[in-house]
Amino acid sequence: MPPRALITGATGFIGSHLAAYLKSEGWDISCWCRPESRTSWLESQGLRLVRGRLDDLDELARAASQQDYIFHLAARIHSAPREVYERVNHVFTRNLVQAALEAEGTLRRFVYVSSIAAAGPSEPGRIKTEEQDSLPRTEYGRTKLRGEEAVREAGERLPYTIIRPPNVYGPRQKETELLMNLVRKRIIPVLKSREPATTLVYVEDLNRGTVQAAQAPEGLRETFYLTDGETYSWRQILLTSRDIVLEGSMCFPVPEAAIVLAAHLTDGLKRTRLVRSYFGRRAWENMTQVPWLFSCDKARSQLGY
Repeated sequence: MPPRALITGATGFIGSHLAAYLKSEGWDISCWCRPESRTSWLESQGLRLVRGRLDDLDELARAASQQDYIFHLAARIHSAPREVYERVNHVFTRNLVQAALEAEGTLRRFVYVSSIAAAGPSEPGRIKTEEQDSLPRTEYGRTKLRGEEAVREAGERLPYTIIRPPNVYGPRQKETELLMNLVRKRIIPVLKSREPATTLVYVEDLNRGTVQAAQAPEGLRETFYLTDGETYSWRQILLTSRDIVLEGSMCFPVPEAAIVLAAHLTDGLKRTRLVRSYFGRRAWENMTQVPWLFSCDKARSQLGY
């Protein structure tokens, strides 16, 4: 009998790739979705849908019943009121943990896909490890950390693993597509800093590592950063994208000052509710002025990642 798995957040970027990957590996997949979620892509892949609301404990318990694995990826990432972050990232996680504890059947692993935002940025010049304190600096990060705490509070009753991905890129990722579209139009943001500022992981590598952690005895009740093992400056990422797409042909460099101005203008438009965007002054500063460098040495040594 193939492994059975419930995936929350399967309509999102990472979750949709995880669902497709597990299906290709022969798993029996159910995707938990809100009633209003757009599910046409999942349906086109022949994936089973289970619809319910965040606070519907009975429906969550039914969805969790008889599952071998639960991969919890559902989250509120983009700009939202504080109570929305709390309800989706913390309270829903707590509800799903309770459903998993009450469900019939033997759950092999509850995998909570958190975020480096829960850890907070690294110190200048240092790469952060799982043993260092978590100091989130955004409401998204704080509620993802509270979601982690809801998982850990279950203790020995729940066979869990927590994954903290860094910046994830790949097909169907909006930021990746936006960057590639700019590059194809020969518009290249040029940043001044050459210092390492971020860690990355390709979405398929992340999902293979996530499943590896879920199945490994060494992953039980552990937290892992899953990265590609390298560090990058944003200047390096942008110029490498230019070289790959344009192969050295002419482009139009956009100075950093123009991007900062665009971030301020976006914030103003967001206040009018005419624009909904994660981009803005705070997002720009968090990306470019704060280092987000994380080590995957633990995953390599314990999981063979």
